[in-house]
Amino acid sequence: MCFVYILYTILMMGTKTENRVAEKSTAAEQVYNALKRDIITLQHQPGVSLTEQQLATLYGTSRVPVREACRRLGQEGLLTGRPYRGYSVNHISLKEIGDCFDLRLGLESRALELAAQRATAGDLNRLSNLATIEYTYHDWDSYVEFLDRNLDFHIQLASLSRNDRLVAVLRDLLGSMQRFFFLGLDLGDFASEMRSEHEELVALLSSDSPDLAIGCLNRQITSSRDRILRALIEDRIDLPIG
Repeated sequence: MCFVYILYTILMMGTKTENRVAEKSTAAEQVYNALKRDIITLQHQPGVSLTEQQLATLYGTSRVPVREACRRLGQEGLLTGRPYRGYSVNHISLKEIGDCFDLRLGLESRALELAAQRATAGDLNRLSNLATIEYTYHDWDSYVEFLDRNLDFHIQLASLSRNDRLVAVLRDLLGSMQRFFFLGLDLGDFASEMRSEHEELVALLSSDSPDLAIGCLNRQITSSRDRILRALIEDRIDLPIG
């Protein structure tokens, strides 16, 4: 009887520990998602300083989940930790934008080349369903939803390459570029144009025209880069540019 009680106690202690770990993990994930969205949508502007206590109060949690969320965002290039001073939101530089788009162009073009060889008809049908995404001009909440779904489209496209490492690198790169993309959306109403570009890309893949599909993708990436640079150069976005 005593042995059973001891065993029961050990199991219950293990369960409570697992529950506490799960709760911390869930809280960290929630803070991570909320903080990342606020950085991407410029609620926390480049260069601003943030403390763990400030963020814990803002997102209604303790400092431990905040610390974990900030660690992840630091790895993604959105935050920089400063000993005894908290964190700062990384600046946006024209060079970084150019570097990221150059890298994206090479990686996504290769992923598309592999996808053209390996994707099935079912894969392309599912991708076609993701291509029908638009946003509402001047509606920032709509911009956020659009960026999430646009990211899904490009990650799913990359996944058709069947190259897991390539997909992982692209996911990290595109995730860190989300706030760049946000800059270009309010420059004009490009929603229908972007949807047409995605649909054209899927159509070219479906018609077994890989060279045309890669050319289409390259035009889309270049167009996206030029919109962002234009928004910054024309001072359409009031940001400190490093």
